[in-house]
Amino acid sequence: MPFPSIVAASTNDPLAAFESVAGIARVWGSHLVDLGPVGHLNPAAGYGAWPRAEEFIRELSRVPPDETL
Repeated sequence: MPFPSIVAASTNDPLAAFESVAGIARVWGSHLVDLGPVGHLNPAAGYGAWPRAEEFIRELSRVPPDETL
């Protein structure tokens, strides 16, 4: 991607193997964050408000446009 990005992935997501997600992050040039075995990241899995997302947004806001994480 032509801009900094973060891919946060679970190691036991039943809908996307971690290795596949890591490969996508690599192709996109994204910073991969391994969240550990937290299942699928969606509201049905119990995810509501997620303060860590704000952390990722702050991290992205500190990256100059022409640099990667």
